[in-house]
Amino acid sequence: MKKLKAKRKLWLDARTYRQWSENVRAARMRNHVETTSHSKMKCCVISVPRVLVAEKPKQRQEILNVINQTITTLAKGDTKVKLDFSKVEKIFPGGMLILLASLQLFTNVWKGRITARCPPHSLTAQLINHFGLADAFGVSANLSKPKASSVIDWQFLTGTKAGGEEVRELLNNYRHKTNAEIPEGLFAALTEGLTNVRHHAYTENSEVPAEFQKWWLFARYTEPLETETGSLFIAIYDMGVGIPSTMRSKLEKGEIILDLIDKVGQSTRVTKGSALDRRLLEEAVEYKRSQTGQPHRGNGLPEMREFASTTNGGRLHIVSGQAQYTFVAGKIDGHTLGFKEEFPGTLLLWSLPLKMKEITS
Repeated sequence: MKKLKAKRKLWLDARTYRQWSENVRAARMRNHVETTSHSKMKCCVISVPRVLVAEKPKQRQEILNVINQTITTLAKGDTKVKLDFSKVEKIFPGGMLILLASLQLFTNVWKGRITARCPPHSLTAQLINHFGLADAFGVSANLSKPKASSVIDWQFLTGTKAGGEEVRELLNNYRHKTNAEIPEGLFAALTEGLTNVRHHAYTENSEVPAEFQKWWLFARYTEPLETETGSLFIAIYDMGVGIPSTMRSKLEKGEIILDLIDKVGQSTRVTKGSALDRRLLEEAVEYKRSQTGQPHRGNGLPEMREFASTTNGGRLHIVSGQAQYTFVAGKIDGHTLGFKEEFPGTLLLWSLPLKMKEITS
């Protein structure tokens, strides 16, 4: 058997992200020659999990399983997919974001081959309509018109640039509509996250279609009650190479401290694995050097953590590669987890308790 080249072996070893990009690329090439009529295709019903949350590895993997099963089914060329949202009970920004961002791509690549089953007037149907996917999924606009405040209060942005004006408008909208104080420094933290996508997420040879080399942002606000604090949840997602991959490149170039490898007990030839990804993600949060060569243009993660530390009980979650980093305000150190499956891109999540505005007489 012919020995695989190291580069080819790495491509074969990676799971979620590589499977995703390869199948999408194959589908794009096949679209113009595919002759099977949609009406004659088989239909595969894929059930969406009861809880859509990204902070918890087990529930996040259930969402990724739906994404991977959708890719595998559509890549066959003779099967349509119907996503069944009827069992969904709880929806959180991060979980909904990675699912809808992926489905937005898939409806573009596999036109007319993805539909959705949603109970009429359900929150899921309203959210799908709210984010512009009702027509693509065949969901009735009349039966999914956003009415619930828990849906209308969700904000959705997407783009390729830093998005400063859009973020400023979003935060100003919350300031004017709500009775809560929006933390100072949030604008800088969010635009830093979006700028990261532009500078670090997508490489020159990225397999993500050019029109989808962008970021997606969800924000959800809950009004504080008289005796409680409200909350602002914000999620930013991209389909890029991921933070550990970017740091791995720096490691290979000798731009990261040499004792990094000793700390994880692996050689510089190791290019994947949750232990290394965990350490690389930790390193990225403290890393100050700029890839662009500009002194003010680092990876921005230390600034995001610093902002979270100034809030009262705020949390920052970062999911990328085979690792997850969590920082809770009031604690000195963050905590990392490793997992077997590779996450397709990078997900940033903020959970920010908000206090009531002081009423002045």
